[in-house]
Amino acid sequence: MRIGIFLIAAQFPGQEAGRVLSDAVELIVAAEEAGFDDAWIAEHHFMSYGVCPSATTLAAVAIGRTTRIGLGTAVSVLSTQHPVALAEQAAMLHHLSRGRFTLGVGRGGPWVDLEVFGTGAERFERGFGESLDVLLDALSRGRVAAGGEFFRFREVGVVPEAAMRPVVACTSESTVGLAAARGLPMLLGMHIGDAEKAALVADYAARGGTAAGHVAAGVAYVADSTAQAVRELK
Repeated sequence: MRIGIFLIAAQFPGQEAGRVLSDAVELIVAAEEAGFDDAWIAEHHFMSYGVCPSATTLAAVAIGRTTRIGLGTAVSVLSTQHPVALAEQAAMLHHLSRGRFTLGVGRGGPWVDLEVFGTGAERFERGFGESLDVLLDALSRGRVAAGGEFFRFREVGVVPEAAMRPVVACTSESTVGLAAARGLPMLLGMHIGDAEKAALVADYAARGGTAAGHVAAGVAYVADSTAQAVRELK
């Protein structure tokens, strides 16, 4: 089992956004020093709930400040990005981190993101599987072409080339089915409990999914327990 941290980069009243982002990087550095295995970075747009609009960018900064800890996106929103552009970023981080980077992708939300970035609800709903397939081709074959409903372009070489398999955030049966059909691990969020997570894993297996290494987020309290220990000894 691997134990990691999950960073939202939330901006509370009175905080400056730049300080929030720099503190997120420092938390990753501290997590490595404390022995954690991974740090997962969230991506949000147009809200103070999370002021990191590019999880890959923050991961790149953290890669330069660390040497051992794994870095992952939880998630990079595939519905509002071109899958080949995201594959290029992931491949670059794979090489710069010497294999420490994991790309996590998901449908994302809310709807305002789809409006602003111009991808629309159709890409979110019907186009997620196609986006995922283009991303997988770009990350596995070194060359990619598309002739589907949402993506049409000639074959090109992906530079830099990197063999990677993403993890997929799953909150619905349809997304579980997409991940299972492609043999991709699931990323299960902290919005559901252990029983719901177990049900999704069982559904994944029932659909023929074979990947291991699913990632689950939970809520935990991390703090210095030294003072409490001293009080108990007294």
